[in-house]
Amino acid sequence: MANTIAGVNLATIAQQSLDGLSSLFAPLSALTTDFSSDVRGSGESITTRYPTKPTAADMSAGYKSASADVAMTAATINLDTHYGFTYGFSDVERSKSSINLNDLFIQPALQAIGDKVFGDVWGLITAANFPTSQTITAANFDRDDLIDLGASLTADKSAPQTGRAFFTNPTYYGSILKTLNDAEMPGIISQKTEGVAPRVNKFDIFETDQAGANGENLAGFAFQRNALLMAGRTVDATMAREAGIEVETVVIPELGLPVQFRRWYDSEGVLYFNVNLLYGVAKGVDYGVRVTSA
Repeated sequence: MANTIAGVNLATIAQQSLDGLSSLFAPLSALTTDFSSDVRGSGESITTRYPTKPTAADMSAGYKSASADVAMTAATINLDTHYGFTYGFSDVERSKSSINLNDLFIQPALQAIGDKVFGDVWGLITAANFPTSQTITAANFDRDDLIDLGASLTADKSAPQTGRAFFTNPTYYGSILKTLNDAEMPGIISQKTEGVAPRVNKFDIFETDQAGANGENLAGFAFQRNALLMAGRTVDATMAREAGIEVETVVIPELGLPVQFRRWYDSEGVLYFNVNLLYGVAKGVDYGVRVTSA
């Protein structure tokens, strides 16, 4: 493996991973996020704010007399999760064969981190955090149900109609895809061939295999972005660089999430690669409706 791995530039690995990272973490665009490039301080948490829905006022008596306070809700997100994946290759291993480092090791490592992140986000979706729910079986779930869920968000939760999304497991996602075969969407279209559910009733629809039942028969979650919060920060690599460790941080375009890559060689003759992410998740305002299977 020596000819392939030893000559690999870490910056090249990081940049070649951007496409996979952008696709993997795309659902995070549905959350309220704070991915500043500031380096985390010891014990630091992030306080983000989101607006409470205002009420329109009568302007007939003048602009000043109709002024009202703007309500903002503060939410603290602890940067308490630092996860990643490290793998190493000995001199002997690197001398025997060549491999495609990015295809065989980097992508699975990124997938493992993605699974952890979305598992943590999904773990916030409980009856305690979001008490409103609708019970719909997978066999009966279709786009009409997303219209009902949207109506519930508006009528029951007074949630803004922008920034809405629906997270669900593969079974319920498949039920939505099957509705593409209806007469209203005939022929072979890209959504059918690629298995991509189009927007329905202002919802961006995301499938995740991390959508477990959470012990509550949970199958899906319709929400407005302020319901789920996530923050991330760049890991301080000052001492690592001084110790001779290569460090590259890539920022996922249009999302701002920093993901760090490291490479180093130790005295035991092992070349190590690492990819890691520092983040935290938290519940926001109750702008969500859970879908349960029973």
